[in-house]
Amino acid sequence: MSNRGDKGWVPADRKRMALFLTLALLLVAGIVLGLYAAGRQAELSTGGEEPVRGDLSGRFKELRTVVYNDQEYQYRSGLTTVLLIGIDRATEASHPTSRYRNGGQSDFILLLVIDHQKKITTPIQIDRDSMAEITILSVLGNPAGTRNLQICLSHSFGDGYEQSCLFTADAVSKHLYGVEIDFFVSMNMAGISVLNEALGGVTVTLEDDFTKLDPTMKAGETLTLHGKQAEYYVRNRLGIGVGTNESRMVRQKAYMSKAGDIINEKIQENVNFIGTLFDALKKDLTTNMSRGRMINEAYASRDYYRADTISPLGEHTIGDDGFVEFHADEAALEKLVIELFFESAAAS
Repeated sequence: MSNRGDKGWVPADRKRMALFLTLALLLVAGIVLGLYAAGRQAELSTGGEEPVRGDLSGRFKELRTVVYNDQEYQYRSGLTTVLLIGIDRATEASHPTSRYRNGGQSDFILLLVIDHQKKITTPIQIDRDSMAEITILSVLGNPAGTRNLQICLSHSFGDGYEQSCLFTADAVSKHLYGVEIDFFVSMNMAGISVLNEALGGVTVTLEDDFTKLDPTMKAGETLTLHGKQAEYYVRNRLGIGVGTNESRMVRQKAYMSKAGDIINEKIQENVNFIGTLFDALKKDLTTNMSRGRMINEAYASRDYYRADTISPLGEHTIGDDGFVEFHADEAALEKLVIELFFESAAAS
């Protein structure tokens, strides 16, 4: 962690208490897939060690003490982090034949930070085009070093399931200066309609025109999404509005907020709703988090405040190869990490 100035990211205002349970955000965000058929395959070389497998134990560098602005900080206790990943694969039937290099891109990435001491949850939505250090594999599935590529490509290396999630978690951890990631939950695009229908449809106001996909989805309309409409709203980008991933992320946040309100209402009516929802979605999930742990985290944080979703500052550019790149503001990103994950060593 370098010694940086204090300009850049400013903490978001906290929203009203109990907007929805932590697990509600986990499950909703997990299905808000930034899924469009874009991206590229990284160049590969051969050789290396055996593929990375297993759990997350010992996979991440622990930043226990750092110096920031000439002050010593230590990593905070009482944090639980859950990485939510939306992948561009529809169903298990479409799982790629290659076991190591075609796992699907992680086109939606959100790190949920649950602070049990401060009793607040903070979502950090990471732009899928963020340039980051990711692990690449050879054609034989052996680690072949790292490259600075769009972070969404981290999931494409691996088996498409747990191994790919581990690579994504590793890339996100490194991107955020080594913060610890406890759990991951990934979902394929088939889960969108499952969740949306379980909620009875989610009502949104359309800022963009979707009539090329559905004639009823006109700009300016307030519409309760059903069937494929939810997928169109959170997934499609090309030909919708200005067509950028940045504008799509705005829609994803809007959907998360509306769906979260519905989930909160259903939980108040039936405490078993979270378990029921998890059971309905589990065939479309890959996770190292048990059903019981999800329910426990939701219960423990049921009255926590939820901060506004943070989108790190940075700049979109076009790379030499013609693909979009997002370069995070390093000073702002460091400040974000310090404020969320560290506390003054002098005050402890």
